[in-house]
Amino acid sequence: MEIRALLSALWRNRTGPLLVAAQVAITLAVLVNVAYIAQQRLADASKPTGIDLDNMFWVGLETLDSNYNQAAAVPVDLTYLNSLPGVVSATTVNVLPQWWGRMGLPFAADPKQLETPNGGVPGAIYFGTDRFIDTFGLKLVAGRTFNPNIVVPPAADMAASIATWAPEMIVTRAMANKLFPKGDALGKTVYVGLNNKTSTIVGIVDHMQAGPSPARFEQFSIQIVIVPIIPPGPGGTFVVRTRPGERDRLMAKVEKDFADLQPGRYVRRMEAYDVTAASLRSGTRASAIILATVAFFVLAVTIIGIVGLAAFTVTTRTKQLGTRRAIGARKFHILRYFLVENWLITSGGALLGCVLALAAGIKLSTMYQTPRLPLYYLVAGVTLVWVVGVLAVAVPARRAASISPAIATRSV
Repeated sequence: MEIRALLSALWRNRTGPLLVAAQVAITLAVLVNVAYIAQQRLADASKPTGIDLDNMFWVGLETLDSNYNQAAAVPVDLTYLNSLPGVVSATTVNVLPQWWGRMGLPFAADPKQLETPNGGVPGAIYFGTDRFIDTFGLKLVAGRTFNPNIVVPPAADMAASIATWAPEMIVTRAMANKLFPKGDALGKTVYVGLNNKTSTIVGIVDHMQAGPSPARFEQFSIQIVIVPIIPPGPGGTFVVRTRPGERDRLMAKVEKDFADLQPGRYVRRMEAYDVTAASLRSGTRASAIILATVAFFVLAVTIIGIVGLAAFTVTTRTKQLGTRRAIGARKFHILRYFLVENWLITSGGALLGCVLALAAGIKLSTMYQTPRLPLYYLVAGVTLVWVVGVLAVAVPARRAASISPAIATRSV
């Protein structure tokens, strides 16, 4: 087949092919970048938490009595929870990891760093008891857990709890490396911003994630400081870790007995921890599904455009196609003609689409501080466009190949 003659014919009737090529270019740029963004969001939602989610549940309490004694109630509650057969460990917590809301402060190895604007290392703060590490199933890679004697009892409010602080802290490996890049964090003194307090790092855990975060904000999710402070009331939140297979039974028992353990309160909410974490990720997954749906409709519109152009071409060239059949052209030749013509249009659009996709990828990467668009996404996108183009033109091409020479003869 003479490609030059085919290109010449396309140029003589260029409006339709150019519109379809532009449509293909935009579709490729959208598909590639949307696929990459969706993949990143799903990857963010799938990052390890470092927490034993499958064997944990939490209980949220609310009080009815304004004279509720939080300081007296918490030890009784913890003793009850930790004494239940099948419970590995239980603790209080100020904010649930893997749920909405976080609490943080700046920290520094040198107090002078805290005196500068935005100085210090940001860290997410979690208050709990000496059983915090065991309750969340965290892996202690250096040092020790908290001494029960240094756990700070609940204060009047959160501001008072931060003001009292605690002499010890446990940090994640990410936080330790950020504060002490040389890897000598254990046993070092850390200065706490906003309250002029210090704490000694007595333990380092391998990994803990506050919640799923994009790559540019990941430091705020994995730089974590755990402090032995019982959060203030009233009410509060307890986290319980059970042995495998025991969670559902223990949730039912705690729900039945826990509210009546202390007068003047009720169980506001109780939930399996993996359900809580999945709920937090549902928004991320939903946004990926929405992006995929948009990409699908963009691709569908492009398919309609390709089919429409091919169908229009067949209708307007019925006489010429019949004449070609009459002078000896086989069905295969007619079919090949339309397939090659569509491939040329699609390839031209794909070439422009690669430029648009790279330009959009660079812009998005700069705006959101994400890695550049990998080239294999472009390769996959171009391949998809080619395959879709061939499939879209297949039916009109087969209809063109089936035109009888007699039709052309009657129309002369």
